[in-house]
Amino acid sequence: MLSATLKCDKCGWQTCCGQQEIERRLRTLGLLRRAPHPPEDLVSELLAVNLSRLKCDACGFAGLLQVPPEQTDAGDDWQQAALCQICNEPIPPERLEVFPNAVRCVGCQDAEDRGVQSFEPEFCPKCGALVELRVSRGSGITHYKQFCTGNPPCRL
Repeated sequence: MLSATLKCDKCGWQTCCGQQEIERRLRTLGLLRRAPHPPEDLVSELLAVNLSRLKCDACGFAGLLQVPPEQTDAGDDWQQAALCQICNEPIPPERLEVFPNAVRCVGCQDAEDRGVQSFEPEFCPKCGALVELRVSRGSGITHYKQFCTGNPPCRL
Protein backbone atom coordinates (compact mmCIF):
# COMPACT_ATOMS: atom_id res chain seq x y z
CA MET A 1 0.00 0.00 0.00
CA LEU A 2 1.34 3.40 -1.03
CA SER A 3 2.05 5.97 1.67
CA ALA A 4 4.01 9.20 1.72
CA THR A 5 4.98 11.84 4.25
CA LEU A 6 4.47 15.34 2.86
CA LYS A 7 6.08 18.41 4.38
CA CYS A 8 5.79 22.16 3.83
CA ASP A 9 9.21 23.79 3.67
CA LYS A 10 7.73 27.20 4.48
CA CYS A 11 5.82 26.55 7.75
CA GLY A 12 7.04 23.07 8.75
CA TRP A 13 3.59 21.42 8.52
CA GLN A 14 3.81 17.67 7.92
CA THR A 15 1.34 14.87 7.27
CA CYS A 16 1.44 11.17 6.48
CA CYS A 17 -0.89 10.20 3.62
CA GLY A 18 -2.16 6.85 2.44
CA GLN A 19 -3.01 6.13 -1.18
CA GLN A 20 -6.59 7.42 -0.92
CA GLU A 21 -5.43 10.73 0.57
CA ILE A 22 -2.74 11.10 -2.11
CA GLU A 23 -5.38 10.40 -4.79
CA ARG A 24 -7.66 13.05 -3.22
CA ARG A 25 -4.86 15.63 -3.28
CA LEU A 26 -4.04 14.80 -6.91
CA ARG A 27 -7.71 15.10 -7.88
CA THR A 28 -7.76 18.66 -6.52
CA LEU A 29 -5.14 19.39 -9.20
CA GLY A 30 -7.42 17.96 -11.88
CA LEU A 31 -5.58 14.65 -12.17
CA LEU A 32 -7.07 11.13 -12.03
CA ARG A 33 -10.48 12.40 -13.14
CA ARG A 34 -11.37 9.28 -15.02
CA ALA A 35 -9.61 6.74 -12.84
CA PRO A 36 -11.70 5.87 -9.76
CA HIS A 37 -9.16 3.23 -8.65
CA PRO A 38 -5.80 4.05 -10.26
CA PRO A 39 -2.82 1.68 -9.93
CA GLU A 40 -0.32 2.38 -7.16
CA ASP A 41 2.60 2.99 -9.52
CA LEU A 42 0.64 5.64 -11.46
CA VAL A 43 -0.31 7.47 -8.24
CA SER A 44 3.30 7.32 -7.04
CA GLU A 45 4.62 8.78 -10.29
CA LEU A 46 1.98 11.53 -10.42
CA LEU A 47 2.80 12.45 -6.82
CA ALA A 48 6.52 12.77 -7.61
CA VAL A 49 5.87 14.93 -10.68
CA ASN A 50 3.26 17.19 -9.05
CA LEU A 51 4.69 17.79 -5.55
CA SER A 52 5.49 21.39 -6.49
CA ARG A 53 1.79 22.02 -7.24
CA LEU A 54 0.36 20.51 -4.02
CA LYS A 55 -0.68 23.06 -1.39
CA CYS A 56 0.05 23.05 2.33
CA ASP A 57 -3.03 22.57 4.52
CA ALA A 58 -1.70 25.01 7.12
CA CYS A 59 -0.38 28.00 5.13
CA GLY A 60 -1.57 27.34 1.56
CA PHE A 61 1.99 27.47 0.14
CA ALA A 62 2.26 25.52 -3.12
CA GLY A 63 5.31 23.29 -3.24
CA LEU A 64 5.32 20.41 -0.78
CA LEU A 65 8.28 18.12 -0.26
CA GLN A 66 8.18 14.35 0.15
CA VAL A 67 10.06 13.22 3.24
CA PRO A 68 12.19 10.13 2.50
CA PRO A 69 11.07 7.02 4.48
CA GLU A 70 14.37 6.83 6.36
CA GLN A 71 13.79 10.33 7.81
CA THR A 72 10.33 9.59 9.15
CA ASP A 73 9.93 8.43 12.75
CA ALA A 74 10.05 4.67 12.16
CA GLY A 75 10.21 3.83 15.88
CA ASP A 76 6.86 5.38 16.60
CA ASP A 77 4.36 2.94 18.12
CA TRP A 78 1.35 4.94 16.89
CA GLN A 79 -0.40 3.68 13.82
CA GLN A 80 -1.81 5.95 11.16
CA ALA A 81 -5.59 5.85 11.24
CA ALA A 82 -7.15 4.04 8.30
CA LEU A 83 -9.58 6.38 6.55
CA CYS A 84 -12.85 5.42 4.89
CA GLN A 85 -12.54 5.65 1.11
CA ILE A 86 -16.03 7.19 0.84
CA CYS A 87 -16.41 9.74 3.69
CA ASN A 88 -12.70 10.09 4.59
CA GLU A 89 -13.42 9.56 8.30
CA PRO A 90 -11.24 7.25 10.44
CA ILE A 91 -12.30 3.60 10.48
CA PRO A 92 -12.75 2.49 14.12
CA PRO A 93 -9.94 0.22 15.37
CA GLU A 94 -12.52 -2.32 16.56
CA ARG A 95 -13.76 -2.74 12.98
CA LEU A 96 -10.18 -3.15 11.73
CA GLU A 97 -9.57 -5.88 14.33
CA VAL A 98 -12.47 -7.89 12.91
CA PHE A 99 -11.95 -6.88 9.25
CA PRO A 100 -8.26 -5.95 8.82
CA ASN A 101 -8.70 -5.16 5.11
CA ALA A 102 -11.74 -2.89 5.59
CA VAL A 103 -11.64 0.23 3.42
CA ARG A 104 -14.99 1.68 4.51
CA CYS A 105 -16.46 2.72 7.86
CA VAL A 106 -19.56 0.92 9.16
CA GLY A 107 -22.01 3.56 7.87
CA CYS A 108 -20.62 3.68 4.33
CA GLN A 109 -20.32 -0.12 4.12
CA ASP A 110 -23.90 -0.48 5.36
CA ALA A 111 -25.12 1.97 2.72
CA GLU A 112 -23.20 0.04 0.05
CA ASP A 113 -24.69 -3.28 1.23
CA ARG A 114 -28.23 -1.84 1.12
CA GLY A 115 -27.65 -0.55 -2.41
CA VAL A 116 -27.84 3.11 -1.47
CA GLN A 117 -25.72 5.09 -3.90
CA SER A 118 -22.66 6.57 -2.24
CA PHE A 119 -21.32 10.02 -2.95
CA GLU A 120 -18.96 10.15 -5.91
CA PRO A 121 -17.42 13.57 -6.55
CA GLU A 122 -17.96 15.13 -9.96
CA PHE A 123 -15.23 16.94 -11.83
CA CYS A 124 -15.37 19.75 -14.38
CA PRO A 125 -15.01 18.33 -17.90
CA LYS A 126 -12.96 21.38 -18.96
CA CYS A 127 -10.41 21.91 -16.16
CA GLY A 128 -10.81 18.90 -13.84
CA ALA A 129 -11.69 20.91 -10.70
CA LEU A 130 -14.41 19.70 -8.35
CA VAL A 131 -17.97 20.60 -9.33
CA GLU A 132 -20.24 22.09 -6.67
CA LEU A 133 -24.03 21.83 -6.64
CA ARG A 134 -25.72 25.13 -5.69
CA VAL A 135 -29.33 26.16 -5.19
CA SER A 136 -30.63 28.53 -7.84
CA ARG A 137 -33.58 30.33 -6.30
CA GLY A 138 -36.48 31.09 -8.55
CA SER A 139 -40.18 31.51 -8.21
CA GLY A 140 -41.73 28.42 -6.69
CA ILE A 141 -39.60 25.44 -7.70
CA THR A 142 -36.07 25.07 -6.37
CA HIS A 143 -33.50 24.56 -9.10
CA TYR A 144 -29.97 23.24 -8.71
CA LYS A 145 -27.02 24.23 -10.90
CA GLN A 146 -23.52 22.85 -11.13
CA PHE A 147 -20.61 25.27 -10.72
CA CYS A 148 -16.90 24.69 -11.35
CA THR A 149 -14.70 25.41 -8.29
CA GLY A 150 -11.57 25.94 -10.40
CA ASN A 151 -9.59 29.15 -10.35
CA PRO A 152 -10.87 30.78 -12.56
CA PRO A 153 -14.15 28.83 -12.70
CA CYS A 154 -15.31 27.41 -16.05
CA ARG A 155 -18.82 27.97 -17.35
CA LEU A 156 -20.80 24.74 -17.29
